[in-house]
Formats: sequence, structure tokens, C-alpha cells
Amino acid sequence: MSARFTFPPRSTRGAVLGFTWSQIGGVVVGLICAMIGINLLAAGHTWPAIAMFGAAVLLIVLALLRLKGRRVTEWLPVIAGALVQKATRQDRYRGGIFAANGGDLLDLPGAAAGYRWLTAVAADGVTQVGLLHHRTEKTVTAALACTGGNFVLADPDDQTRRLTDWAQALNILGSEYADSGLVRWSLSTRTVPDTGNRAQRYLATRAVETGSTAYRSLAELTAAAAPSGQRHDTFLVVVFDIARISGEIEAAGGTDTAIGVVILERLAGIAATVEEAGVSTHGWLSPRRYAAVLRTQWDPADQEAVDLRGGTTTGHAGTPAETGVAPGAEPRLAGPLAAETVGWDAYRHDSGLSRTLWVAQMPRQPVGGTWLTPLYTRGSGRRTVTLTAQPVPAALAQLAARRDQVATAGDEVTKRKLRLVRTAREDEEAKAVLQIDREQAAGHVRYRYQLLITVTADSPDELDRHTRAAKRVLSRAGCEAVTLYGEQDQAFAAGALPLGRGLKPLRGWSA
Repeated sequence: MSARFTFPPRSTRGAVLGFTWSQIGGVVVGLICAMIGINLLAAGHTWPAIAMFGAAVLLIVLALLRLKGRRVTEWLPVIAGALVQKATRQDRYRGGIFAANGGDLLDLPGAAAGYRWLTAVAADGVTQVGLLHHRTEKTVTAALACTGGNFVLADPDDQTRRLTDWAQALNILGSEYADSGLVRWSLSTRTVPDTGNRAQRYLATRAVETGSTAYRSLAELTAAAAPSGQRHDTFLVVVFDIARISGEIEAAGGTDTAIGVVILERLAGIAATVEEAGVSTHGWLSPRRYAAVLRTQWDPADQEAVDLRGGTTTGHAGTPAETGVAPGAEPRLAGPLAAETVGWDAYRHDSGLSRTLWVAQMPRQPVGGTWLTPLYTRGSGRRTVTLTAQPVPAALAQLAARRDQVATAGDEVTKRKLRLVRTAREDEEAKAVLQIDREQAAGHVRYRYQLLITVTADSPDELDRHTRAAKRVLSRAGCEAVTLYGEQDQAFAAGALPLGRGLKPLRGWSA
């Protein structure tokens, strides 16, 4: 039997009988307005009474109505923020020669504008690692290039073993490295056109008998597949909190170089942990490689030019020599030249037009380890799938589990007293609470996570077509995906860019 995953239903923490406090507040205020209307009507004030009745109906409808996957009360801050952003003309961005930043600062719009480059040199004294230091959030970000084996074609026992190894790696990231400053990590996989046609290049450089019929057949096959070829780039992004490791940084000198030294020690251990889980790694991205990933996300039309950089030719002594521009992109040019929000559901950036979907509901039924495979293999559009996770400290996780159990028991008692029907969904939520508590007791780390899918196209019609295709795939997998209306600029930074963004920090004892 292959491994199966069961995701808990959408959380109802901070709710009573399935309703959030904002909904309860809206209904209570609406009932108060209705009572005032009755008193006004009894006193003979007809029109004020009608106004109060209208306000009561409006408040109750707004509290209970759902629109585009969200409650209306959840839409209010989004709409208010988008209107303020548009009124202050903060919905568009101009970079490049119009950008105010310079030097090692990374020209990005929005909250991501606080990043600056830090270059760290590995222990070999040659390999450079690109680190992004956010000055306001006091974090340092790095990205590890990864490739995995063919999981779909592996036998069930091998799939189970790989999943077990990866679960162990997640526990290590959420315990050992979380105690060492790791605040969150993300796994970002993008599907892009294989402009360089790696299969064709591999055949040209490795073939021995180039005059045989087999070689000609393979050459024709790889050449014909070039226009439709795609590749998958996977990055494990880790984000460290400088405040948690400030003591080590001060002991190492307190400079940017000291930050690099302290972070590199942790990066080496994380790479080893990932490799032990059976995932092939190709080193932490250098500043130019990191910048190339960011640049091609902002400007998809530049993908071919970036992929072809750093070619080799034969030098005077018969040895390979680099020609043209070095591989990757200039770090200071990693940002967009122009970006703007288009309406409520799209984000235009350089040569691309993107839309980000949020998976608001994971599968409610047990699914196999390959349940997301169609999202990567079906469709020819450019898309990025990003899973961002934040480990919850053990003490905070225990408090949250205890609070969930108390809330579940309280709801059950209240429904029994009021003789209300208990639904199957509520039964599943109660089972999920017990399952999470058992997993934490067994030593598993509790995570907060989100799954975002960013679809990029050249035109609005193509974007709509690719978005519908992605939603169909997610629906067949048992997921409920919604478009992040009014937040596409922030969603692009969280879903399309390997920066490990998107999750709000923990506040109080909420988890």
C-alpha cells in the first residue's frame, strides 16, 4: 500500500458553533438595530424604523454571506487596502533607470523592496552563495536548487520510504533548525519552457556515432520536441531570523561577513539533511543564479536569453573557455522594470501577465503521494507552485492543540444543550483535532502552511484559459482554489518568487 495523506478541514479556531467572532459581532449588531427599529416603530417613527430594519438586514447578510471563497467581513480589509493603494498610486511600479535604489539594494515593489544582496563565500573560498537580507523584517533568505527522482514510476515501497525520509527531514527543519533561527521555508517549483532544449544539447555533446540511423532519428525527435518542451525548476527556500542568532553574529564580528559565516554553517547542514532524504541538490544559488530566477519570473520573455548565457567554446590551447555574458543575471537587475495591478485579479509585470490562486481547502479525503502530479504535468502554460511552511514552537503547538480540544468540546456541549444537529464536517474537524494532538505527542512538528499557484501568460485570454485549466486540475485533486482578488501584487511576490513570503508571523499563542 502506498502512503496516504489526510489534510484537516479548514480551521475554525477562534469560532463559536462554526461562526467567527466577526460574524457573531455583525449578527449581534444587526439584532440590536432590529430591536431599535421595533421600538421606533412602536413610537410612531416609521421612516427611522425602516432605516434601522434595513441596517439590520444589511449587517446580518454581510456577516453570513460568502463571496468568491471568503466571508464579506474578510473582504473589507482587502477592499479598503486596494482602494487606498490605488488612490495613492501605489498600484504601479517603475524600476530600472527610474528606481531610487542603488548599490546592493534589490529593486522590488511592495514589501519586498527591503531586500539587499549579501554575498557569502563557501568554505572552499571560491563558491559564492547569494543571500537576501531584508532590512525591515530582519531576515536572511537563501535558495537551494533541487531535483528529485521519478516518484510516480517508483514502486509503492520506494514511495513510502521516500515519504518517510522527507517527513524526517521536515521534523529536523522544524525542530533543530527552527531553534537555530529558521522561521519558515518554502518549496517552489516552476514549469517553464525548455528554451535551451537540454535533451537536444545532451544528444549533441554525448553521442559517439553521429552518422548512424539511430542518431538521426533521435536528433529529429529532440528537434521536433523543442517547441513544446518544458522543464521543472525546484528550489528550497529558507528564511532565518537575524534576531534569534544575533549573539553568534556579534561573536563573529557583527558585520555582513559575520552574517554570511553564521548562515553558511546552517545552510551546509540543511543541504545535507535534504540529500539524506533522497533529494538531489545542486548547491545554494549564487547571486547571479538567484538573480536569474527572479529576473525570468518578472520577465518571462527573457528566459531564452538567460538560459543561453555562459556558453563554452574551445580556446587556443584546446581547453573550454567561456564566451559572452556570464551565466545568470546581474544581481542589481533582478527586479522588474515595470509592474502594475490590472483590475482585481491580474498582475502585469514586464512581459508577463500573472494570476495567483490560493488553495483555501486541501483534500478532505485521503490522497496518495502523487496527488499533485497533474498540476505539474498537465498543461503547457507557465506556472509556479509554492508551498510555504512555518514551524510552530513545541510549547505553542501544545497550547494550540489544547485550545482546539477545549473549543471542540465546548461546541459539542453547546449543540447538545440547544439540540442542534452535528454535521459530518464538524465530526471530521473533531477527528482532525485529535489526530494533530496524537501526531504532536509522537514527536512530529506542527506547521502552518499555505499553497499558492501562480499562472503566467502573454495575454488576458491565455491567462484565463490557463487559470481554468489549473482550477480543473485542483478540483479533481479535491482542492478548493480561489483567486486572490485585490491582492495580486502581494500574491505574486509570495507565489511566484522564491523568497519564502506570504505567511503572517505568529501573534500571541495563535497557531
